[in-house]
Amino acid sequence: RAPVSCCSSTPGDGADQAAVPSELVGRRAALSAALISSLALELGVMPTVAASLSGPTDGPVLVVGATGNTGRRVVAQLRAKGVAVRAGSRDTKKASSLGLAAAGAELVQLDVLDKASIEAAMQGCTAVICATGFTPSLNFKKDHPAKVDHEGTDNLVAVATAPGSSVKRFVLVTSLLTNAKAAGQGNNDNYKFLNALGGVLDEKLAAELNLRASGLDYVIVRSGGLSNEAPEAVGNLIVRGEDTTFGLETDPGREISRDTVAAVCVEALFQDAAAKRVVEVVSSPSAPVLPVDKWFA
Repeated sequence: RAPVSCCSSTPGDGADQAAVPSELVGRRAALSAALISSLALELGVMPTVAASLSGPTDGPVLVVGATGNTGRRVVAQLRAKGVAVRAGSRDTKKASSLGLAAAGAELVQLDVLDKASIEAAMQGCTAVICATGFTPSLNFKKDHPAKVDHEGTDNLVAVATAPGSSVKRFVLVTSLLTNAKAAGQGNNDNYKFLNALGGVLDEKLAAELNLRASGLDYVIVRSGGLSNEAPEAVGNLIVRGEDTTFGLETDPGREISRDTVAAVCVEALFQDAAAKRVVEVVSSPSAPVLPVDKWFA
């Protein structure tokens, strides 16, 4: 069976090993958290308390990558809740053509490699949802994982943590297998297939680690293979802990609707229990319905 795409964006948008024992994964996760905390203290970054949004009026929320297949769904779901949205993208004409302005979002020009555009777009925002991912093109200097998924995300975090920033929470969409090597999945066919695209998973991991050491209240959503199908066709949401889901046949699910990923990102803004969490999300038709209040429990 062909490897399953696990990236937050797929190109054009964004022999399996046995699973690592849960107790070993737990120790690795604890060690990773300890190292990140130590680095943050060494850099003089003070950890923040949970800073979830109080409700739909606690905005605006900046959605980065708003014209992407996942980002546009995030915008739509935020607007459906009555949340003020700034839809950030390099091409505001494309954003308009996708109906984001008609949905009530404020369109802002934003290039993750241009800090001035980030500062203007993020000014006054209470939260950020980053759903970017590189798209292969002839512009190799900018459309490359090291630029978009790593440097670009780092730029967003730098502006969000700058003096005077009003950002309370930063939600980042990445991918299953982002931390594959440390989780004992370096020979996983899915990891090798996906990471062949310019080391995209390694670049996403670097961005994750920077966010976790920044002092921001963050939520990292690692998605399974992204489907444009409706949730009813893909299955019910399954939320698992960090470094527990690897796109294997033995996993409880491997794919997930983009609509479901968007819903998790939106809900991550409003639940205190989501603070400083890394969740891995997939779906399965056989999975029971998971109540919203249990998504980050």
